[in-house]
Amino acid sequence: MSALPAWPAGFGDEITSASYAAETISYQSNGDVERLQAKKVSGGGVVKGPFNWAGGGDQYFASVFMPDDPAKASLVTLHNQLDIPKDPQKPTETIKVDVLGAAVGNIGGPTSQRMFVGPKTLDALESVHVAGMPSNVEPDLRQIVDFGWLGVISRPLFVWLRWTYEHMVHNWGWAIAIQTLIINLALLPLRISQMKSALKMQKVAPQIKAIQEKYKKYTMRDPRKQEMNAEVAALYKQEGVNPVGGCLPLLIQMPFLFAYYRMLGVAIDLRHAHWLWINDLSSADPYHILPIAVILTMLVTQRMTPQAGMDPSQQKMMNLVMPVMLGVISWNLPAGLCLYWSEGSLIGIVQQFIMNKTALGREMREMAAKRARKKDK
Repeated sequence: MSALPAWPAGFGDEITSASYAAETISYQSNGDVERLQAKKVSGGGVVKGPFNWAGGGDQYFASVFMPDDPAKASLVTLHNQLDIPKDPQKPTETIKVDVLGAAVGNIGGPTSQRMFVGPKTLDALESVHVAGMPSNVEPDLRQIVDFGWLGVISRPLFVWLRWTYEHMVHNWGWAIAIQTLIINLALLPLRISQMKSALKMQKVAPQIKAIQEKYKKYTMRDPRKQEMNAEVAALYKQEGVNPVGGCLPLLIQMPFLFAYYRMLGVAIDLRHAHWLWINDLSSADPYHILPIAVILTMLVTQRMTPQAGMDPSQQKMMNLVMPVMLGVISWNLPAGLCLYWSEGSLIGIVQQFIMNKTALGREMREMAAKRARKKDK
């Protein structure tokens, strides 16, 4: 019977059910990483190698084993339950939480391996050499940090953010502010493209409506409806209109927002990072000032942005509904994300103010006003 080196459970930072729920068992085999949540982990279950590294972890800490002979390594998963106070103020009321652990080694012979236990900082993880990695994979522990499916964006964003912190401002909040400014300036051409696309769409709107009226007597199943689509497509091509041109800038910006959310959730560097009144940029704003800023800046942005192609009554509704909805979403999001979001909206207001003064902006506003006057008659 083999006795394998084990890290049975816990890192001392878990005090709520949510923090226990963040526990995973992870392993890397030939460059591929597998992460197992509690519902997929059985107590005493055995996973055969090869493993470059294997072990457990939570949101910010990890304990992983690095076998000297990956091909002969096995992982034994440990899964138990623990009673913890449901509310720290009421310790008599308890709930059960899952506690995960891992044992790694050679079941059929002697075990020789190294172990890493500590915070999941990229500097520390990238300094640990791991043997047996494929040539196209970094030979270190960086994959312990789960940047998610948008890791191709969120990881470089963090590396850039960390460089800004180390070489420019030495404050994570101001580093986020600088990064947000640069990102929004880089996306300015897309905002201009969005306005141009919206203007072109509005210019052809009467012709589109005439085509639709021409074919409205036919049902959706009628083959002649396809002729309507062909006429609309031909009109778009003739006038140089891209129907998705107005949505493209938003689609490009959204991954940055999601990547920022993921980055703030796994980067231990931002844990307990201070900025002005914020004590922890990875947690919600205690006074909800930033979420309120998200609502206010969105309200101003909605009112300033010409929406010539939208019915005035619908525009009034959207001007209120969208900011309130986004405010509800952002209410308990990490303060760092709300800083990125609200500052981006504030920069957008300045950009929109300048663009409204251009010939393109004036034309958009005149067309929107003309449409509103027709609606009122």
